[in-house]
Amino acid sequence: MLEPGQPTPKFIVRQVFGWVLVLPLLVSFIKLPFPLALVLSLGVLAASLYGVQLARRHASRRVALFAAIVTALNGVSFLAMSTPSVLKALYYIVWLYAYPHYSNWAYWSF
Repeated sequence: MLEPGQPTPKFIVRQVFGWVLVLPLLVSFIKLPFPLALVLSLGVLAASLYGVQLARRHASRRVALFAAIVTALNGVSFLAMSTPSVLKALYYIVWLYAYPHYSNWAYWSF
């Protein structure tokens, strides 16, 4: 881990964001049969843990904490909604609760 006050190199930040945010989001768009999807989702969670380890070794504490929180949320979204990405889980939740209000507003406004 870097000493306090040292900035994290940009390429490390990009790698960490790629491992913990982008890769789970991209994999969540792939539709596979049950055993393959489960294996791929577990592999993505392992890759997200690798991103946390990378952040703990080469990035600042803020980036490492962000990576750990996002990885934990990815795990929770995998258990709760069977999608390995917290971004996709948030999309599902917003779609479930906001779409009826938005469609009703659009129908009566236009």
